[in-house]
Amino acid sequence: MNLRSILVENWGIKLVSIGLSLILWFYVTSKGKTEMTLAVPLELRNIPQNMAVVGSVASSLEVRVQGQERVLRDITTGKKVVGILDLSMTKEGENVVPLSPDDISRPPDIVVTHMSLSEVKVRLEPLIRKTFRLKPIIYGTPASGYGLKNIVVTPPKITVEGPSSVVKMLDRLQTMPIDVQGAAESMSVEPKIDYQGQSVKLIEKDVAVRIIIERVNR
Repeated sequence: MNLRSILVENWGIKLVSIGLSLILWFYVTSKGKTEMTLAVPLELRNIPQNMAVVGSVASSLEVRVQGQERVLRDITTGKKVVGILDLSMTKEGENVVPLSPDDISRPPDIVVTHMSLSEVKVRLEPLIRKTFRLKPIIYGTPASGYGLKNIVVTPPKITVEGPSSVVKMLDRLQTMPIDVQGAAESMSVEPKIDYQGQSVKLIEKDVAVRIIIERVNR
C-alpha cells in the first residue's frame, strides 16, 4: 500500500478523528482557567543617568489576569506579578510613558487581559550638587563648673545632591539639635542633618561634630 492510499483511504473517519482531537486538546488546556484582578506594584527602571524623578508617580495599578486556578492561587502568595515602567527613553521635563501587557512581569502561561493604566506621567529633572557650611545646633547647658569651649565640624563643608528644583530650595544646612545638657566632658557625635524636608542625598560619608567641653576656671 502506497502513501497516497494511506492518506486517501477512509478520509472521512480520519477527518472526524482530527476534529475530535482538537476539541479534546482545547478542553484539556482550557479546563480550570479563571480570571482575577490584582493590585500590583509599579517599579521604575532605567532612570537616565544624572536625572531624578520628581513629583508624584503612580506606584501601583490594577491588572486582570487569566490562567490556571492553581497558578493564580500561587501568584497571590508573593510578589510574582510586577509592573515595570521603563524610563530609558525619557528626557528632562514631562514624559508620558506607555504601559502595555508586555511590561507586566508575571509567571509563564498567565495572560493579562486588562490594565487600569495604559500610560504613566513622569517628570524628570537633572541632578545637581550644592555645598554648604554645616551649622551645628546645640541645646542644653554643660554640668556645673563646665563650659562649651569650641565646636569643630568635620568636614567643615558638606555637599548634597538632588533634583535641581529641590536643591535650589535649600538656603542653609544645619544639624538637628545636639544635647549637651549636664555634659562634663568633650564628645563627638555623628549628627542628624536637617534637610528642611527636602529629598536630597549627602555626598560625604563621614560627618562628625566634635564638642569640646572644659572645666571653667574661677
